[in-house]
Amino acid sequence: MLINEEFKAIYLNYRIKDIIPFLKKLTPKDKQEVAAILKKNINKEWGHNTISVLAALACSKTKEEYEKMRPGYHSIPVELVDDLFEAYIPDWIGESHLFLYGFDYLKVLEWVQKEYLTLPNDIWASLLSSSSRAEEIFSAYPVTLELHIWLLFEHECSITSSYQNRSWKDVLKILVEEKKINRSRILKASLAAINFNFSKEHNTWFLEFFAYLEPGHEEILDLQDELFMIFHSTQYSLFPGVIKIINPIIAEKDFKTEDFLQATATLMTLPTKNIVNALLLALEKIAKENQTYHEAICLFLLPVFLNKDKALQTKGAKIIVKYGDLYSEKIREELTFYKEFLLSDAQNLLKKYLVEKETKDNKEERNYEAVPWHLSQPISSVETLDDFIFLSSQLFNNNENHHIDLFLDALIKLNDSFEEDHFSHLEPAFKAAFKRKETVGFQHLLATFLINYGLLKQKKKSQVLLDAHLGFPTLENWSEKRTPLIFKAYHQLLLGIFEFLKQNKKLPLLSVPDHTPCWISIHTLIDKLKIYQEQNEKPISFDLQIAILRVKKENLKKGEQYAKQQLKEEYFEFLSPVFEQTYFTDHYEKEYLDGNFSWKLDYKKIYKWNNTEEVAQSLLSLENHKELPENASFLNYFFNSYHTLDQDDLIRALYTVPYFSGSVTARKYNGDLSCAMYQYDVKGNIEFLDAWMKLDLPFQPVHYLFLSAGLFHKDKTFSGIAFEVLINKAVSEDFNIQELGIIIGKKINFEWAPVKRFTDGLSGFINLSTSHNKAFERLLISILSAVEKPVFNLKKLLELYYELLNQNRTAVDEKVSEVLKEWENENNLKKIILQIKTNERKTL
Repeated sequence: MLINEEFKAIYLNYRIKDIIPFLKKLTPKDKQEVAAILKKNINKEWGHNTISVLAALACSKTKEEYEKMRPGYHSIPVELVDDLFEAYIPDWIGESHLFLYGFDYLKVLEWVQKEYLTLPNDIWASLLSSSSRAEEIFSAYPVTLELHIWLLFEHECSITSSYQNRSWKDVLKILVEEKKINRSRILKASLAAINFNFSKEHNTWFLEFFAYLEPGHEEILDLQDELFMIFHSTQYSLFPGVIKIINPIIAEKDFKTEDFLQATATLMTLPTKNIVNALLLALEKIAKENQTYHEAICLFLLPVFLNKDKALQTKGAKIIVKYGDLYSEKIREELTFYKEFLLSDAQNLLKKYLVEKETKDNKEERNYEAVPWHLSQPISSVETLDDFIFLSSQLFNNNENHHIDLFLDALIKLNDSFEEDHFSHLEPAFKAAFKRKETVGFQHLLATFLINYGLLKQKKKSQVLLDAHLGFPTLENWSEKRTPLIFKAYHQLLLGIFEFLKQNKKLPLLSVPDHTPCWISIHTLIDKLKIYQEQNEKPISFDLQIAILRVKKENLKKGEQYAKQQLKEEYFEFLSPVFEQTYFTDHYEKEYLDGNFSWKLDYKKIYKWNNTEEVAQSLLSLENHKELPENASFLNYFFNSYHTLDQDDLIRALYTVPYFSGSVTARKYNGDLSCAMYQYDVKGNIEFLDAWMKLDLPFQPVHYLFLSAGLFHKDKTFSGIAFEVLINKAVSEDFNIQELGIIIGKKINFEWAPVKRFTDGLSGFINLSTSHNKAFERLLISILSAVEKPVFNLKKLLELYYELLNQNRTAVDEKVSEVLKEWENENNLKKIILQIKTNERKTL
C-alpha cells in the first residue's frame, strides 16, 4: 500500500494503535507526503484528532510548519509522544511553545533529562510557573531549586496566577521557611525582578511578595539601594508600597537619607495623592529623628504646594512650621515662588514665612492673559485656474469647511475657461470622488456633483469618469432614504449651482464665507446681490438662505442703509430676514432658535449578556417631522434632520447655521454624551466643541448642557478641552455661569457622574486670576444650591467652595447657608462645614 493511502486509512478509520508504528517507519520523503496530505485536507475535508496532531508533530520540518498545521486547542496523549520520541525527535521541538505548553513542567523536564531536547530559560520559567503539581516539582530533580525557580524572577511568566487555590507566594514562602531556598537571595531577586520592566501586574506582585516575606529591619537596610531603584520606575503605583516598606527603617542609623531624598526628588510633583501623602509622612519622620535635615526636608517638600489638594498642602505647611527655621533665608526665598499656588489654609499656616509685603498685585495681569479662542481671518476667493486645480485636488481631504464653498464659487466663475486639456489636471479630483462611491452624506453628494460635472463638460471621457458613470446616479436622482433631511437641502443647492453651470451663468455664489470660520459680512452680501440685480437674475433659493444664516450680526444698521442705497425693493426684500428682528421668531419654533430645549434626568437600561444594568442619563427632548412640504425653507430641513450626522457633516451643518446651531448640538449631545458611563466619539466631541468656540457666540442652554458633559468626561483630553472652554468663557459678560452651575448641580444631585471628575479639573485652576476665582465661586454657589442631598464626594465640592471663600474674602451665600444647615450632621461633612462657618464669622 502507498504511504498516502496507508495514512488515509489510519486516519479515516481512526486506528489509533497503528499511528505510532506507522510514523516510526517513515523516511524523510514519506514524511513530506504525509505533511502534504495534512495541509491539503485539514480544515477542509478533515477535522483534527489525535492521529492528525501526532502526524503533524512527526512530519513537520520546522516549528512554523508544525504550528500552522496543529491547532492549539488539541492535546496529545503523553504516552504516545513518549513512544514516538523513542524513535524520532524533531530538532525544532524545544523551540515550539505550542507543543511544550501542552505538557506539564515535570514531563518536559523528564524529556530534557533523557536529552530529547533543550529549552531556553523563558520557557522553563513559563512551564514551571504554570505547573499545578507543587508537591512533586521540588523533589523530583535538583535542577528545579538550583536553577529553574530563579528563572521565575527573571522572565515574565504566570507566577502571578493561582492554580487550584495555590499561590506562588505561599509556595515560595514555605520553601524559604523550610530553608530549601536562600531567604536573602529571594528577597533580592524579588526587587531585582521589578527592574526587568515587566508588566504592572508582575511588578506589583513582586513588591507584594517581598512584603509578604516580612523582611526585618536589617534585611531592609541591606536592600535599601535596590528599593530606592524602584523610584525610577515609570509605574508610579509601586511607590506607596516601597515607602511603606522603607518607613520602619527611616530612623535607623544606617539609613541612607541623602540617597532616599535623591531617589524621591521628583515624587513630590506627582498628582497622585497617596504617593505624595506617603512621602510627606516619611519626610516628617526623617525631620523628627534628625535635626540635620530640617532645612533640606522643608525645601524638598515645597513642590507639594503645586498640588491643589487641600489636605496635602496643609500637611506640607505643618511640617515646615514645625521643623523649619523661621529665619532661614533659603526657605523664605524659595517659598515665594510657590506663594501664588498656596491654598488658604496653607497660606495662613505659613504667613510668618512669607515676605511681609501685602499683595494686592493684579493676579490677572500676572497669571492670566485672555486670548481669543479663534481670530477670524479674511478668506480670499479663488481667481485662477491653477489655484482652482490645486483646490480641487484637496476637495475631499476635509481640511476647511469653506474650501467646498470656494470650490463651487470658483467653478461657476471659471466654468467657460476650461479647455479639454484642463480635465487631465482635474483627474485627481475625479479619482478622489470615485473613491467616495460607497460613502454617504455630503461626501457622496459632492462626489456625485463632481462626477456629473465631468460627464457634462469633458468631450472625450476619461476612464475614471466612464467607470464612475456606472457607480454614481445622475445628480437629479441623488437621494438616500436614510439621509438626514439637511442633505436634501444641500442637494437642492447643488442642483441650482448645476443649472448655473449648464447655462454658463456668471454669478457669484452668495453663501461663500468671507471670514473664518464661516462668516459673511453684510456689505459683501449686498455687493453680490447687486450683481444679480444688474443681470436681472434671481439667486438660488437655498444659496440665498444659507448666506443670510451666515451673515455676521455686526454693522447691520449701516448695512441696511447701504442695502437701501444699492438695491431695488425686490432685491432689498431678499434681506428682510437679516434686518427684521422678529423674522425668525415669527416663522420657527422658539426652542430651535434659542437652543432652550427641555431635558430630563432618568435611567436607561443597558443589557449585558444575561444582566440588565440601569445607568443615569440626561436627554434633550427633540421633535422632528419626517416629511416636509416642497416649499420648506433651509432651516426647516435643518431643524428636522432627525438622523445622526457623521462628524464632518455635523460641523458643516454647524457652520451653515451658526446662530441657530442648538438643534445640531442637541443631537450630538443625545447621541454621544447623554450618559456619563457610556460616552462615545471623543475625537468628534473635541472637534465639535472647538468648532463651536471658533464662532465666538453667546452660549445657549443646550451649549451649557454640552459643556457640562465635557467637564465630567472620563477622557482626560476632552475634559481638558472643556475646562479650557470654561476658563476662556467664565469671565465673559455673555457667559451665564450660574446656568452652567445649575445644570452641573442637577447632574450631581442625580448622581449622573462622579463628582471627583469635576472637582479634580476645577481645583487645578484656583488662583488663575482674581476674576476667575470670583466666577468659580458663583459657579459653586449655583451647583451647591441645586444639590438636594449629600452625594458621594460632596465634601470635595465644599472644600473648593471654602477655598474660594478664603481667596475672595467673601461671606457664605445665603442659599448655601441653608443647605449647609441640612448637611451639618453628616459625619464626613461636619469638619468642612464647621470650617466654612468659622470662615463666615471671620468675614463679618
